[in-house]
Amino acid sequence: MSEFATQLGQDLPGRDQGLPDWVAAVRARGAEQFINHGLPTRKDETWKYTRLGFLDQRKTRLATAVNAQAEPEWPAPIIDVEQQVRFLDGVLQSGSRNFASGLKMFSLRDAVKQNVPGLQKLLETLPSTHDKHLSADGFSALNDATLDNGMVVHVAAGVDAGRLLTMWSAASGSSAKLFNTRICILLEAGASLQWLEQFETAFDHSNSTNVVVQVQLAEGATLRHCRLQHESENAGLVTRTEVNQQATSSYSYFGFDLGGGWVRHDLHTCLSGENAKTSLNGAYILDKSRHVDNHARVDHIGKNGYSEQYFRGVAGDSSKAVFNTAVHVHKGADGAEARQSNANILLSKLAEIDTKPELEIDADEVVANHGATVGQLDEKAVFYMRSRGINELQARQMLTTAFCRSVSDKLIDRKLASALAQRIMDVMPQLEDPDE
Repeated sequence: MSEFATQLGQDLPGRDQGLPDWVAAVRARGAEQFINHGLPTRKDETWKYTRLGFLDQRKTRLATAVNAQAEPEWPAPIIDVEQQVRFLDGVLQSGSRNFASGLKMFSLRDAVKQNVPGLQKLLETLPSTHDKHLSADGFSALNDATLDNGMVVHVAAGVDAGRLLTMWSAASGSSAKLFNTRICILLEAGASLQWLEQFETAFDHSNSTNVVVQVQLAEGATLRHCRLQHESENAGLVTRTEVNQQATSSYSYFGFDLGGGWVRHDLHTCLSGENAKTSLNGAYILDKSRHVDNHARVDHIGKNGYSEQYFRGVAGDSSKAVFNTAVHVHKGADGAEARQSNANILLSKLAEIDTKPELEIDADEVVANHGATVGQLDEKAVFYMRSRGINELQARQMLTTAFCRSVSDKLIDRKLASALAQRIMDVMPQLEDPDE
């Protein structure tokens, strides 16, 4: 195990007497796995292109206690939302007082004490995605070992809970810290929720956050999930999102990585019931030496499931993007339809994008396709725009922006789509003037 992982292991907290025995067991299991196997290495196939040097170089230490902080300067919300909750350094701080009828929000500690139905089973069964290489699940094991901070959202059957915005921000500090947080979302039959996440801090910082999200969608439930990440180039973020879907349920994810120094997202949806649908979409726009890694996986278990993955990326300067998309249609999941698309544009000779689509089909009567490309702008399109009186620099800028806006344009919420389109335009790496 690396020296960095060893240091984090030494920082792990002991037993918390304020939590029930089953939580203590989850934490003990996570600690044992982490101490024995550590963090991911290049030997783990799913981490082959993402090294942990970013965290190690900043001498990142595990945050084991929360210091009292003055109310920080919070960035403006991506859009105005009445129902809001805020996390500072991975800890739930405040939230709206009036939530929609049928929507309940708890801190993780309060939810455990109140024994929210289904929560114990959810927390005890975080799936291991790498049975042979447990180090690949090192961040999840670390999250289990520190299980305490977080939020539980519950939406009652048949309730449309509207929008819920979760703001993530960091406090200033003299040393780099790694914060661990767990989010659990439980939607009963026919319930629906639009959940927005915004990772953004008003100043530069070198802290990192490790978030595990667990979602349970009952029959006919709908979750629309949008994540905006626009952190500083010295900040790190690791997220793992696990979604289990019952019959006729629907999950859509839209991720927009417009900042951050070192970012890793693991997305996993399991279409357990028949006629379940999932849509995973994302755009990543990188400059400087930023690094963003998206790993998406869909497991078709029930019959007639539908999944699509649509990701677009732009990399400039010496930045690096990684994208891996996998679909497994299991035996008995007849009638499944799976579509994968990942396209990327390189703006610099020093930029790098590694993309890998995967399909594994063990069922009959399946429709599946995939495609992945890495290249430059279409010169014919540039020429066409120049023939219409647009100079070359403007033409390239417009085409690159439109390339990523194809993701935000898919959003049903037009107000959110417009706000994100503007954000994409604002952060698009500036192109060099070819005439200079």
